[in-house]
Amino acid sequence: MFMEERQKEILNRVNRTGRILVSEIQECYQISADCARRDLRILESKGLLQRTHGGAIAVNPKEIYPTPTYNPIEIKEIQTDYLAVAGKAIEYIEDRDVIYITTSLVGYYMAEHLPEELSVTVLTNSVTIAEALRKRINIFVILLGGEMSHRGHCHDFYTVQMVKNIRMNKAFLSHAALSLDFGASIHDPAGVEFGRAVMRNSGMNIGLYPSRKIGKNSVYSVCRVNDYDLLITDSNVSEDFLIQAGELGVAVETVELKGV
Repeated sequence: MFMEERQKEILNRVNRTGRILVSEIQECYQISADCARRDLRILESKGLLQRTHGGAIAVNPKEIYPTPTYNPIEIKEIQTDYLAVAGKAIEYIEDRDVIYITTSLVGYYMAEHLPEELSVTVLTNSVTIAEALRKRINIFVILLGGEMSHRGHCHDFYTVQMVKNIRMNKAFLSHAALSLDFGASIHDPAGVEFGRAVMRNSGMNIGLYPSRKIGKNSVYSVCRVNDYDLLITDSNVSEDFLIQAGELGVAVETVELKGV
């Protein structure tokens, strides 16, 4: 079989099943691991798939703009990659920490799964996250207010002024997209200054980015990749991203996705 034919079959399988392992390519075509990885590297260079640890997955669709009234609580089907990243993030929270939790779905999962015994102060500009934590006796919530958007969070001038006067131990942040060249980016320019203000007043900035957000760009850049002290993503992240992030000195922790 010619290399081009093999690569076409590999791509067909990825598009059909969503993923493929290097070991599966080796077994199916009786080739070396290096040869299998080369096939995947060539296909990725053409934008036809995305390499991961030990294999590849189908190319993610382009970033979709959220609706003006989008709210994480409306997502009824559990997003396992977001939940996995949230679970790993929680491991970095220590008793009596003052933390900021992002308004995104991964932040909502964090709020929902904070351990009962943990005593922390949570800053949030999301009324949804504040409500999720309202009845938790050990959790002290500081709601960063201002003009509320239709999505249920605040990030205007008054919100920025509030956060400038509070010092956090850790900030858990997630934006619409993350790429090595453009950094973390969002659709709404109003959130840029708020995100930067949070990062300036936090002792440790932790970026929470499921792999489906990585390698994409939104419209307005909030920060560079290496402005984060740590990135948490899932095991479907591109090998190239991990290598290049390492070259920039960015620490990245990947969490394994069960059943994937």
